[in-house]
Amino acid sequence: LVAWQVPARSAGMIARLPVDRAFTMRGFGAVVTGTLVAGEINEGDEMELLPAGTRVRVRGLQVHGSEVSRANAGQRVAVNLGGIEAAQVERGMVLAPVGRLRSTQIIDVQLDVLERAPRPLRSRMRVRVHLGAAEVLARLRVLEEAGEIAPGKSGLAQLRLESPVVALPHERFIIRSYSPSLTIAGGRILDALAAKHRGREIAQTRERLAKLVDADRGDEFALFVETAGEQGLRRADVAARTGWTDEVLEDAAKKAVESSAVVDAEGVAISKKSFERISQTTLSEVSQHHRREPLARGLLRETLRERIFSHTVPEVFRSVMTHLEKTGALVSEKEVVRAASHKLSLSSDDTALRDRLEKIYKDSALEPPTLDEALEMAGAGSARAVREHERKVFQLLLDARLLARISPDLFFHREALDSLVAKLREHAAQHEPERLIDVPTFKTIAGVTRKYAIPLLEYFDRERITRRAGDKRMIL
Repeated sequence: LVAWQVPARSAGMIARLPVDRAFTMRGFGAVVTGTLVAGEINEGDEMELLPAGTRVRVRGLQVHGSEVSRANAGQRVAVNLGGIEAAQVERGMVLAPVGRLRSTQIIDVQLDVLERAPRPLRSRMRVRVHLGAAEVLARLRVLEEAGEIAPGKSGLAQLRLESPVVALPHERFIIRSYSPSLTIAGGRILDALAAKHRGREIAQTRERLAKLVDADRGDEFALFVETAGEQGLRRADVAARTGWTDEVLEDAAKKAVESSAVVDAEGVAISKKSFERISQTTLSEVSQHHRREPLARGLLRETLRERIFSHTVPEVFRSVMTHLEKTGALVSEKEVVRAASHKLSLSSDDTALRDRLEKIYKDSALEPPTLDEALEMAGAGSARAVREHERKVFQLLLDARLLARISPDLFFHREALDSLVAKLREHAAQHEPERLIDVPTFKTIAGVTRKYAIPLLEYFDRERITRRAGDKRMIL
């Protein structure tokens, strides 16, 4: 039994040949036969046999016993394959372009039960599914509210196959009872890469599948993207789900975006609803952070990604952030994100502490204290919670770029650093063209000991103010 004919929608589909026979021809090797249900196959094409995923090369083609260089949809074709033995090929495999299709074991379908069927189709029934040239066993899950599909009626269902097949939307299939083997229904695939449906989702699933029954390609694109939620679908995912050619895929994507059903997130399609939902969740997370940490400049961008976007792809994260920044809801400042409306509001005590800390570092110039020493000098408390709060006040000086972190516990006032850089460049101008300086000379110019000189030089290297040249530095 072969349960397919050339589909009405074969135009715009990639090549697909369900294999119904395989044999070895002396002097040629493996030959497979079948009807090309879509697309075209050319001599020399690199293809793969699914679901095994074995890559093969088309060495030759025959149509009606005559050698041809190309076979077209609707033709009965014999394909001489290189890279595989005939014994490795099973009836029901599908020959397709490399990397374009994926096998599946869960498909959502529309069923038409024959009037002569002996009983209604119910969930958990074991049935035989004839799809293309394949015959596989499956368990049925009826998605209709009544829990069954009566003889002579149509309904929505899910087939959970016991072995993988290659399937695409709109393909027709036949269902036979497990025993005795009687034809009891036919059907059409709606979603070939479906997921198992949970009970509370059944009503929503029925609504989506009902839309797929009569959907055009633009609507199909949007509905498949909707099922992916906040994860979105890449073009390759949609191609595998539909079998569309690149041209048809891009046209469907364009229509879905123009209808405002889908957002293009750097090539990843995500439904408008999901995009808006994750955007709102992002704003909420940033706002909550401001309430928890009123002294913080904002939330680290990477922390936000881990909290909200850990289950999405990077393209969606970047697109949501760009959207929120363009609409003026968020502001990104290097690695930190904040709400556009967020403003620091310091108490008089915190303002005084911040000013005292800045003065300590400004006065100490190029021989600054450690952070703990500076906090003690500023009259900070010693309790753990108090000290943590005061470190946040200190962070404000770094955020405002009044201080610079040279090493984990070494901070300098920007004025002192700017003054030192000016002295270094004055020294360089007097030592053209080499512009070199060694550690002893640097210590003399800066007026510091080695304790500060080495961290300062390493900082200047990172900032591209100096560059190592052997045991010296070139002042840039």
